[in-house]
Amino acid sequence: MRQLRQLRAVYAGGVVAWTFCLLLNAVQGGGSARQAVVLLGLLAAFLVLLLWSTWCLWEAGTRRPAVRTPGAAPAQAEQS
Repeated sequence: MRQLRQLRAVYAGGVVAWTFCLLLNAVQGGGSARQAVVLLGLLAAFLVLLLWSTWCLWEAGTRRPAVRTPGAAPAQAEQS
């Protein structure tokens, strides 16, 4: 679970970095169309990976079984 959170942070950083590079490329106007397409492809790939890792974390969180302590009332176990 911790590794997946770290991966999600890497993917989020990649999305930010590629978005910044793409915006910088558009503002400066010195880049070629090929460069813009490559940056868009990298941004799309990191966005897909970010969404995938977020979905995996969400699924892992919803499938987590309720932790029951011995002697605890059933109402307390359902609240946690």
